[in-house]
Amino acid sequence: MADRAHSFRAVALNDLFEEAATGKLYRVVDTGGGLLETVLCDVRSDRTETICLLTWELCRRAAPDYAGADRFVEVERKDDPYDAFRKIQCDTQGHARQSDENWRHIHSLLQDPDFRRTLFYGPQRKLILVQHAKDNDISLTTMRRLHRWYLQRGMCPAAVTSNLFRCGRKVQLTSFRGDEPPERRERTYAKRPGRKPFHPDQNACPSALLRCLFEQYTDLYLTCKEGPWQVDIPPELMEEIRRSKPDVKLFGARKRSHKARGGAGSEKARRKRSRSVGNAGSRKQITMEMCVDHLNYVCRCTHQVRDATGQTVDLELAPFGEVTVRQFQHHYLTNVPLPVRIRRKVGQRRYELVCRPKRGHALQHSKGPGTQYLIDATVADVYVVSRFSRTVVVGRPTIYLCMDLFSRMIVGFHVTLEPPSFEGVALVLESIVTPKVELCARYGIAITPAQWSCEGLPSNGCLADRGGDYMKAKPWQVVNKDLRVPISNTRARDPTMRGLSERRFGSVPCHFQRAAFGVVEKDVATRCAPRYAWDAVHTVTEITKKLIRAILRHNDTPITHGGAIPDAVFEGEADTPINRWNWGLENLGGSLISRSVDEVRLATWPHDVAKPTDKGLSWNGAYYTSPYIESTLIHVWRKHGKDDVPIQYHPDSMSTLLFRGEEGYPQYAVQNGTNSICPGDASLKEWNLYRWRTRRNNAAKRRAAQPQRIMDQLNNAEEGRVAKREQRKALSNAGLRHPKTKDMRDARAAEVAIEKAARGFGVFASKHREHHSRSDNNISNANTNMKSTEDGHDARHVMRRRTLERLYRAGNESAADKADAKQ
Repeated sequence: MADRAHSFRAVALNDLFEEAATGKLYRVVDTGGGLLETVLCDVRSDRTETICLLTWELCRRAAPDYAGADRFVEVERKDDPYDAFRKIQCDTQGHARQSDENWRHIHSLLQDPDFRRTLFYGPQRKLILVQHAKDNDISLTTMRRLHRWYLQRGMCPAAVTSNLFRCGRKVQLTSFRGDEPPERRERTYAKRPGRKPFHPDQNACPSALLRCLFEQYTDLYLTCKEGPWQVDIPPELMEEIRRSKPDVKLFGARKRSHKARGGAGSEKARRKRSRSVGNAGSRKQITMEMCVDHLNYVCRCTHQVRDATGQTVDLELAPFGEVTVRQFQHHYLTNVPLPVRIRRKVGQRRYELVCRPKRGHALQHSKGPGTQYLIDATVADVYVVSRFSRTVVVGRPTIYLCMDLFSRMIVGFHVTLEPPSFEGVALVLESIVTPKVELCARYGIAITPAQWSCEGLPSNGCLADRGGDYMKAKPWQVVNKDLRVPISNTRARDPTMRGLSERRFGSVPCHFQRAAFGVVEKDVATRCAPRYAWDAVHTVTEITKKLIRAILRHNDTPITHGGAIPDAVFEGEADTPINRWNWGLENLGGSLISRSVDEVRLATWPHDVAKPTDKGLSWNGAYYTSPYIESTLIHVWRKHGKDDVPIQYHPDSMSTLLFRGEEGYPQYAVQNGTNSICPGDASLKEWNLYRWRTRRNNAAKRRAAQPQRIMDQLNNAEEGRVAKREQRKALSNAGLRHPKTKDMRDARAAEVAIEKAARGFGVFASKHREHHSRSDNNISNANTNMKSTEDGHDARHVMRRRTLERLYRAGNESAADKADAKQ
């Protein structure tokens, strides 16, 4: 027993091992459940090839320190070629219908008690498959293929999905994303595909030659180049036309001379004959119809008549090989990237000003075991404060705990501010499959794998009470279908099975509540009880860290009230949950199902819709980005550019979104730099509280400023009425019907002069100097002569007076300079 413990490794269904000698990749398709053997299936084989090994032998050969030639190397779940995150998501009706039908066929085989016999080669496998193929009215070949897919691709409904999603596609995408690029297939058409055309002429069939022509005309269409109306026809296309009509004469085709074949001169001349429209308006840009007409003229013109002036008076096109605008449009929309199409539509300048995606803002740089789990939730007996401000109490969080029934070990947890719901359960399932070293490291707690080693889902599902978060049929149907994890609820008014999980909410939090603030006591609902909410100082993150320490302590604390495993007792092991877990995996094999974190997220994260904007994917006031968003959705272009995008969101963090990316593959979206206030890891409740408080504060300020706004409006109106009365009186005294509008420039100059004089500077406030007495006397005489005009407030006389003063001052200064020079 001791020798086996050193080479021990927990084997779970769906685990992957690579044989070092042959390089074959095997998947565990049957293990545990009281059996000593483990069955592995070759993942890459074209046939159903399985091998059977003793579980302890597989553990020995898969141990890291084993150096034999027959050793196995463990393959991580993220490197699984058939991982759910690599699975293409397509919602075509035919594909979904065929996938459901495939699952019904294989599900009937899974319910057969003799299903385990189909894992081994022999006549018994054939007899069982033949019987089920006959019952499902399918061929034996189809039944064998579905059986092989199920074993090789992960033993879930996604393993037997159909390949109908790629029917008719030029780029043959694989069902599971791999390292190799998708295959490109060129189909050979005998006639035009699709519905029957309305016109009698035969349309051009899709071909490599037609695609080459479309590429040339797409370049002309994008660059707004006017190509010559006589171009060269490829020799292959000419041969095809000659075979259909030997005596045809294509007037649009240029006759190629021997000198022009392959020479650089002909290409240079061809470039000279074409002129660029450049940055001309949209009315001068060539249209798709012009391109298609040009293409049909070059390839189908069989008769052309010109008059004496050179004008074409008659033109005849061949009644075959017609290229339609819809064909060219389909090629253009399929092969030209969206940013290029937008730039062509609006122009380079407008694209840079308006349509260019915004990728930032001004302040962005200033910043045994595993048979069944028990799961339950409760409201914590402690108040917490907001992560944005510790002056705001946000209530009591909800704590989820998931416990293994066999070992009493806590295998998953979650702390959230949301009330009990399926969203919280989704994050508990995610924490179960997350490596605990990584999970604890997120909160700054360093542990070793031996301290908390559980990363599998239960084979028999979860047992819960009859809470609303466990009674939702639709979400749990998805979990059961995609993850093969059912949910069972205890009987009403029967606390027998709930006692094990309910007790953990009293024993686990007690490890940290004694040293915490804001803890709620039993007298919380009594009169004159202390206000425990006033004592709150911890955030949800801090409470989570305390809970992790309490869970680690619980898993290493001996279980009381007896029930210790006799063999483990005499081996000197304490009856702790972690020792029970390890002993059960070593001796009983365990009944775990291995799933990746991405698989659990796809099956459990809630669904919502987001809005594509030029700042990113908008959801709940925050913007998100990803490679697919940056390349396509951020442009918000065309008819469906603003359609809502289905997403899946983290129920307790605003940091990440999950959505269907390019070609239907799942993709993560993270917060974009265009967020003026980045939510970070804040929960949705905290973020909504922040937004609500912002709106409430602004509304309160506007409400408080309402009297001042009303006073300003009343005072402005009263001043306007007074000014109007004074103007009417002045106009009546002057005998005018309206104010004078002539000589506005002189009047404005007079106003400016008066204003300067009032401020204490200008020509009206010049200081007298003794050696300039003569000039000052002249100025005073001039002022005396102009007194009568000044009394009349004539703006013209004021301007003349200013000019005269400037001339006198300049003359006096020059005279003074001469006198100084003589001295």
